[in-house]
Amino acid sequence: MVGHEKNASRNLTFFRNMKAWDEFLLKMESKLGKQTIDEWVRPIKVTKFDARNIYLESPDPLKITWFEEHIRPILKNGIYNNNGRPIQIHLNKLKKTEGNIEKSSFTILPDRLDPELTFDNFIVSSENIVAYRLLKEMDRTFNPIFLYGALASGKTHLLTAAASHYQGHGKKVFFVRAETFTSHVIQAIRLGHMDQLRSAYRDIDVLIVDDVSFFAKKFATQEEFFHTFNILHTQGKQIILSSPLPPTKNQEIEERLLSRFEWGISLNIGPVPALDILTKKVSLWKLPYSKELITYLAEQFSDHPLVALQALRLRTKGISLTPEKAAQFLQDFIATKKAKMITSEKMINDTANHFGIRLSDILGKSHKKEFTYPRQIAMYFCRLKLHLPYQKIGAIFGRDHSTVMASVKQIQKGLEEEIGTIESDIRLIEQR
Repeated sequence: MVGHEKNASRNLTFFRNMKAWDEFLLKMESKLGKQTIDEWVRPIKVTKFDARNIYLESPDPLKITWFEEHIRPILKNGIYNNNGRPIQIHLNKLKKTEGNIEKSSFTILPDRLDPELTFDNFIVSSENIVAYRLLKEMDRTFNPIFLYGALASGKTHLLTAAASHYQGHGKKVFFVRAETFTSHVIQAIRLGHMDQLRSAYRDIDVLIVDDVSFFAKKFATQEEFFHTFNILHTQGKQIILSSPLPPTKNQEIEERLLSRFEWGISLNIGPVPALDILTKKVSLWKLPYSKELITYLAEQFSDHPLVALQALRLRTKGISLTPEKAAQFLQDFIATKKAKMITSEKMINDTANHFGIRLSDILGKSHKKEFTYPRQIAMYFCRLKLHLPYQKIGAIFGRDHSTVMASVKQIQKGLEEEIGTIESDIRLIEQR
């Protein structure tokens, strides 16, 4: 009978504590958004409890770090049980294992500016002249400036030109693709360098982010960008953004962030004709291509004219060609375009971007952990996703095939034994 009473009392305590915890999560939904709580907090499991404590645990160190960064400060206000007594929340952290990444340094750098993408080289038309003038004149009337439009409309060109232009006038500019910002956030959370992240993105005059549609479903990234946006906007710092879609049409991005995208001005950048783009680039690159060939490329590759031109330029080294001869050179490119193949170059680039390191670092000779682990991940992708021979992968990375085999096996072992953040890293890179 006593045992039944103890069990009943324990069940009642569990019910009350869980009710208090659920109520707290509902409050957090109104503050941070339901999607954010579902993504980052609810997967954390309750493992133990008593009258005054709830013990949580998660196999994902990234979620643990995010919890400590965003939820722990709010918990200082307390969660209380039915008796008005505070309930302490404990979150077990995983012990460091051989699979954990330890980094002594953490560097946040803006993306490189393409020197060709200037205002002088931009093709001005009636579809984009308002945005062109607004950015070139550094008009501070609107903040943010949000550019949207289809592929090949010139959004990236305008944003890059604006970044170079502002820098030329002595402004401290931070230009990144949204993908780079996401990588920076992931790295900062994982390594506990949020202060450094915020210093890099907030101690500036102008923030320029290309293609914010990439933030979709990335709720930790959205949370950080929301606060960065607010601080910069309050300080009167210029914010310039782009997306294929107008602000409110971007799905899986929180409403409070989308509403801020509309605080300034949203401009639709109409597409630039492929023929005009190719004519400009052929002149800029001094290629011996006839008008007939340029017209052929514009008609056959209207969605990706510059990609086709670059592919042809690399394959022919700038020699004069007929449309028929160009078609032969581009057969491989056309097949790749139709199949939408993932290449080893893209996998390696995406892996480097995920970890916030340079391509030269991942392909280099350094044996530092911050480079060897991403290198092993990239080798794993080349083997498991592209089924490349070990010798081929070794040639790409400048290693012998035995080194590649050992690297791939180490990642596979880490996945099987759930070591460190390997599974999380693999999943996040695959999403790219």
